[in-house]
Formats: sequence, C-alpha cells, structure tokens
Amino acid sequence: MPRAARRPKSLPDGPLVYLLHFGAPYQHATHYIGWTECLRARLAHHMAGRGARLMAAVAAAGIEVTVARTWEGADRHYERKLHNRKQSRALCPICSGTRALERASLITQ
Repeated sequence: MPRAARRPKSLPDGPLVYLLHFGAPYQHATHYIGWTECLRARLAHHMAGRGARLMAAVAAAGIEVTVARTWEGADRHYERKLHNRKQSRALCPICSGTRALERASLITQ
C-alpha cells in the first residue's frame, strides 16, 4: 500500500519545478524532479501510481515521499537543466541542508 506524500503545510500554486525526497532509496534513486502547473494534483497522481514510472514504483514499494523544495515560476527547461546536472541530492535541503539552497541559486533559470 503506497504511503502518502508528506507535504509542507501549504503548497504553492502555479507553474513550478519540484524536488521530491524519498524516505528510503528505491534501487539507485533517492529523489525525483518534476514540473507541474498544480502540485497538489500532481502529487496525488504520483502517489496513485500514475505518471512517471519511477514514482509508480516508489508508490508501489510504499516509500514515503516528501516535497523537499520547489522553484516557483520555473519552466520545463529549468526542470531539464536540473535533471541534466544529475545532482539532485546536492539540491535537496533534507540531504544537504542550507548548502542546497546556495547551490540552487547558482543555477540560472
């Protein structure tokens, strides 16, 4: 049974890039980066096992998912830029603390 995503008290609206942190690794993966117009609906979609294959597998494995951070107003190109860096752990404040915020500010939109 999939575990619900832990979310901040309020989720931002509008287009944004988001970083999800997994409570336990799924094979090699510990994070997921995505883009959406509505984060609340996209999280429900992910946790229902629909959408990205990785998120379907994570949900099926019952791994807890946390919204680690968001980049409001960012577009799909910025999401791709973050993906291509292949350093999602370095951008995650759960894994890297305040250093993650400093690193992300170096990546221009």
